[in-house]
Amino acid sequence: MWTVVRIALRNTRRQGRRGVLLGGAIAFSLMVITLLNAFTAGAVSNIKNNLAYVVGGHVFITGTELVDGRREVDRIGDDARLQAALAAVEDRVVSVHRRSTAVATFIFGSKAVTYALEGVDFAAEPDFAKGLAVREGTTVFDAATDPRAVILPASVAERLGVMVGETVLVRLLTITGQQNVGELRVAAVTEELQGFGLTAAYTSLQYLNSLLGLAPGEYQTFSVVVRDVREIDTVADQLYAALQESGALVERPAAQRRSRAEMEEEGMAVISQLFGQGAVRLVEEPWEGTKFSLVTLNELMQPVVSAMTVLDAIARGIFVVLLLITAIGITNTFRMVIIERTREIGTMRAFGMQKSMVRSIFLWEAALIALAGGAAGLLAAGVIAGVVSSLDFSHVRGFEFFLEAGHVTMNITAADLALNMAIVLGICLAAAWLPASAAANLPPVKALGAHY
Repeated sequence: MWTVVRIALRNTRRQGRRGVLLGGAIAFSLMVITLLNAFTAGAVSNIKNNLAYVVGGHVFITGTELVDGRREVDRIGDDARLQAALAAVEDRVVSVHRRSTAVATFIFGSKAVTYALEGVDFAAEPDFAKGLAVREGTTVFDAATDPRAVILPASVAERLGVMVGETVLVRLLTITGQQNVGELRVAAVTEELQGFGLTAAYTSLQYLNSLLGLAPGEYQTFSVVVRDVREIDTVADQLYAALQESGALVERPAAQRRSRAEMEEEGMAVISQLFGQGAVRLVEEPWEGTKFSLVTLNELMQPVVSAMTVLDAIARGIFVVLLLITAIGITNTFRMVIIERTREIGTMRAFGMQKSMVRSIFLWEAALIALAGGAAGLLAAGVIAGVVSSLDFSHVRGFEFFLEAGHVTMNITAADLALNMAIVLGICLAAAWLPASAAANLPPVKALGAHY
């Protein structure tokens, strides 16, 4: 075998210019697909992390309780079962957050805008502002220094015509359906997250709870931040199982869908509850304690993840097309090589070289070109990824949520690299197979008598 490899390596060097051209085409194709795979994987990871700061976590557990024995409201009063369930995943969890949400009407002068208002315990979430792209003002405050501060999305501020430092009225329904009104001071204006369907205005948890009619210590959503975003579903499954084992009433609508209609109905109900659009509901079968519903960021982000998956598939399709074009060049090149080496092949066959050995020499030449081109492509992709990752894109509006601290993140797995290299190698060997077989089947006498 090593003899075959040495001959193939020597032949590859002999046809240096052709090898460089073919290897260059392979390198370019592999570089493009590697960069696209790395960018989409990094972008999805950054979006999840940035959204986790803004929406409070990666796994969300909402709670409902009964008042008067027949009216259902969104509230978690006793989270002892949730705290106990965390023991099953504590090694995978960074932190937990408690939030409340309402659909509120902001009023400034004669203008009014209805938008989601989320209560955040700023002191307990020091990383909250990392997920926001602040256009004006500051997000550095807490309930102790400014209990009625509010962070408004840019669209809300523009529609109201309000500026940082001014005061807006806010009107909302308490958890039992009563009208309530409060005042909020605009502390900051931020860019939108509307494109992801996950956006809100933010104020202190304590003040929003007082407007919602929640008692001290009560809240509506228990959010879990996981250490590795790839383990979101695993953590959610373990939390769900732990809550079930503890005897808690818990459901996971997005993972227990039995039909598309049920999926839409139950999924929208959980999302509405999560974003403060729940309402007082009458129940037919009362229960005791708190009933929990669990949903993950992956489930909320499914449209975004699907779009990235489609982008990856399109990129891989373009990659294969580029390689097929390169494969045509490999086939034509090897046909030319056979013509040039016909007498050489006849000589090797006359000295007893087997057909399979001749075929192997040509296939090894194709494999060496593919491996050399692939290595060059990966090296180029690594250099470009390093340069792009070092640049600061924080000033590019609308691009902030794809970044980590203003920088592009390039992530690619060993499995993706192996798959791309396998595609390169497979297509190159397939392209060289027919010329290699033709060379192996040349009759020695005819080959020795050839004149080209």
